Amino acid sequence: MPETNRPGPEVLDAWTAALCGRFGIDPADVPVSLILDTAADAAHGVARPAAPLSTFIAGLAVGRGGLPVDEVVGVIRSLASDWDEQQQ
Repeated sequence: MPETNRPGPEVLDAWTAALCGRFGIDPADVPVSLILDTAADAAHGVARPAAPLSTFIAGLAVGRGGLPVDEVVGVIRSLASDWDEQQQ
């Protein structure tokens, strides 16, 4: 299998730092692994386009509703894991 040219974690760290700097967010407040895991669960449990949509909605829920990020992503991940069963 050919080797892929995937960027290392330092690229994602730099991107996170750049976005946080631009928007005045402390990078320590960004649970990168949790968000990426949530996106993966949505992509695999629902559909690939559900990943960015789910993380955007998570951000809105946390920002507007003042809900803790771990609670919001817990709901999303739970819904995604049972999505096929819920749709029957």
